[in-house]
Amino acid sequence: MTCVFYDTETTGTDNTFDQILQFAAIRTDDDLNELDRFEIRCRLLPHVVPAPGALLATRVTPAMLMDPSLPTHYQAMLTIAQKVREWSPAIFIGYNTLAFDEPLLRQAFYQTLQPIYLTNTNGNQRADVLRLAQATAALAPNAITVPINHNERPTLKLDMLAPANGFAHENAHDALADVEATIFMARLIRDRAPAVWASLMPLVDKAEVQARVLSGQPLCLVQYHMGRPTVLPVVGCGQSPDNPTMLGVFDLTKDPEPILRLDVDGLVKAMQGPDRAIRIVTSNKMPAVVEMSLGPDFGITSSEVVRRASDIAQDGPFAARVGQALAQRYPPWPAAEVVEARMYEGFPSRADEGRMQAFHAATWPERAEIVETLEDDRLRELGRRIVFLEHPEVLRPELRQSLETWLHNRLHGREGVQAGRTIGDAMADIDESEDTGETFAAIRTWLGSKHEA
Repeated sequence: MTCVFYDTETTGTDNTFDQILQFAAIRTDDDLNELDRFEIRCRLLPHVVPAPGALLATRVTPAMLMDPSLPTHYQAMLTIAQKVREWSPAIFIGYNTLAFDEPLLRQAFYQTLQPIYLTNTNGNQRADVLRLAQATAALAPNAITVPINHNERPTLKLDMLAPANGFAHENAHDALADVEATIFMARLIRDRAPAVWASLMPLVDKAEVQARVLSGQPLCLVQYHMGRPTVLPVVGCGQSPDNPTMLGVFDLTKDPEPILRLDVDGLVKAMQGPDRAIRIVTSNKMPAVVEMSLGPDFGITSSEVVRRASDIAQDGPFAARVGQALAQRYPPWPAAEVVEARMYEGFPSRADEGRMQAFHAATWPERAEIVETLEDDRLRELGRRIVFLEHPEVLRPELRQSLETWLHNRLHGREGVQAGRTIGDAMADIDESEDTGETFAAIRTWLGSKHEA
């Protein structure tokens, strides 16, 4: 299967309320040879306040944010979605994309009335080179050079990792340059740590993850927290009844006997703390659960690992209690007040799917009418917002006035609920910074003018 390596540059790190400013992707064959590339930038959404630090990192100036020659956010997301469809089916892969870029891309599709799961439906799968780098650094440490950051700690940040391994990454934090660096690291790991690559890449398929974890066979798990790796022998021990992608794995360095006797509340506690007996893996996020042969010496005999794994795997009631504990430990999110935070509340109806498709093909006056027929109140609110931001003159006067009030409140933080960064928040960041550069001064001036408006 072909791969689509992609990256985004954004207004900040909040994947609910920040926005994509630049999207870049390179399509490769299954041997990672380039077939095609794509890049697009867009203007700033009027209700999004960028983080000054993000603008400095990406070298985006206020003039670039407002450049009238660039497409609007809505226009850019339509183009990106079309490119995703054109390049499908493929493995969509990047560097830390599963934790950041992918949720942000889904949010962008959601806010522009498009299917949010384009990168993992219709034959598409998802992967993450950060997962590969983490597993390689932990299991094959001589395969890649792990640099040391300013805190004297090892780091796997792409802008340091790629140069440390021979990639000329002078243009870091440009989306296309970061895609090229990601492909470089992917090739390096494939060639220098082929066993890690071969064991981890099949886990782009969540069915393969579930089959492997729930096989009853011991596995080697690699997890990172705050930049520090944990490598353990584990065996699958349960699955959440509410979320089948959430799996429990048991740390086989621990005696299972006392844990097997715990009730559900006790098992919830066994899932907490740095020395927890039960850890969580998510089958649709390429967890590093690889063959035991790739792991280090765990200080326990292989026969004892097998015995403990067998005892756990054969205890059906224990697996059921672990599932209940997972559901109890991770209950559904409470209802959200802001539409951006309601993305996962449910799928659109078939009728609304048809209306969304009609919306994108219609004229702006027709779009304003179609929006009012949407059954889902989330989509209706987002659709009205699109029309307001693109062609407000086609809206009813009272609706336009309501959205003007929404825009003012969003920028100045008067909605009464948390809804992203305000101008005041950004100005506070400016005041705390000691940066005196020309770009920073331009950002300060631009934000000040918006604050006074």
